[in-house]
Amino acid sequence: MKKLIAGMVFSVFLGTQILAFNVGIKLSIYRILFLIVVSLFLMMVANNDARLRFYPNKLSHSISLFYGVWFLYSLLSLIWVENIAGWAKANVFIGIGVVSIFFIQLFMNRKRDILTLIKAIVLGTSLHIAIGLVELLTGKYAWASEHFMTKYRPASRHFFTRLPISIYPNENDYATVLLMGSFFILMLLNNAKTFYWKVIYGVLWLLSIFLINQTDSRANVVALVIGFLAMLLAYILPLITKRMVTYVGVLGLGIVSVLLIVSSTVRSQLDFVRDLFSTSTEFGGTSNEIRVNLIRNGFRFLKESFGFGVGAGNIEYLMKHEPPYQTGGISNMHNWWMEILTSYGIFVFAAYLFIYVSLILKAYSYYKTSRERFVRQTSLLIIGYLAAFILSSISSANNIINEWQWLIFGFIIAFYSYCEQREINVKPQVKNLEY
Repeated sequence: MKKLIAGMVFSVFLGTQILAFNVGIKLSIYRILFLIVVSLFLMMVANNDARLRFYPNKLSHSISLFYGVWFLYSLLSLIWVENIAGWAKANVFIGIGVVSIFFIQLFMNRKRDILTLIKAIVLGTSLHIAIGLVELLTGKYAWASEHFMTKYRPASRHFFTRLPISIYPNENDYATVLLMGSFFILMLLNNAKTFYWKVIYGVLWLLSIFLINQTDSRANVVALVIGFLAMLLAYILPLITKRMVTYVGVLGLGIVSVLLIVSSTVRSQLDFVRDLFSTSTEFGGTSNEIRVNLIRNGFRFLKESFGFGVGAGNIEYLMKHEPPYQTGGISNMHNWWMEILTSYGIFVFAAYLFIYVSLILKAYSYYKTSRERFVRQTSLLIIGYLAAFILSSISSANNIINEWQWLIFGFIIAFYSYCEQREINVKPQVKNLEY
């Protein structure tokens, strides 16, 4: 079972483009392995296997329970959705994702299992690093859509001006994968036993950062910086005094004031926030206006649904057929947080925020108190990734159908399950916190 789940985690990075079978629907290697794991799991249930135990007092199990409740609510939204086809598609992805999280958390909760999952994720990321480099070197894009090739004409550019995308529909989705992978590469770098492997992982990490920069995905570049700042904050937090907070606060206000004066980028982001509260219906078709109107439409749909959400997979349908504000033909929300709020309503969104904050706080707790170097370093990198994902998640058009992101959160929950089982969260060890 463990090998099959590790295979699932690697194969999710093959998508439906590499080694997939068309049987009316795209049957990827990941989906085939998922069906096999489900079959074996049902056999275990029939045999009352002792490994199938649920402990609601553990955070890891409680988080898995939340994902299960989310899925049930998503199914229940059939009662009020307007587009059943969209509902069905969304629930297929959510269902597979939630069940995969459950399997990973249930069966992959030993240190060896955690390291196996990290290696599978890094192997998948390495595949996309290799494909991205080939695209930059040759200008050949095996999986690019006609829209992408027409819009960017990457083949006619040079190495440093081409946009890598690998098997993904656009450069933003590709950068989001690389961002995630960069944190997992660092996990392996920290646990490498020999100088040879340290060099390999170091080169891989540098290549991932280079390719993120090549995509021109500003959200992911900034998200990467946010992730490392979050890790730095976690590292120095025990050393921070009230006086330091005051000095940093004053310095931060000064920097923000200067940026407001000299930076057109910062001013444009403030304009973005201001436009959210504007009642104007004028539409010039700029990227910022489209994003603003997508969010404004989302809030309007949420209000019309009395806070319960429009239901799974129905945002795109409403954006196409009943948009209060123009979006230039764009129907995907392009914002993970608004996608959850608009589709699943206030209660699911509030619960998700609570779970997300709990994941960060739990990682910090393990980082601060654990005696085991592996746990401290992995926890610190999880803090970095979760902080980065807050912004990175708004660069992708639709994260619900990004199958790999469900498995990444499955890994995080499995890691916490490992920590709980090992009873690593002991007395605070503030001294000798190493990274």
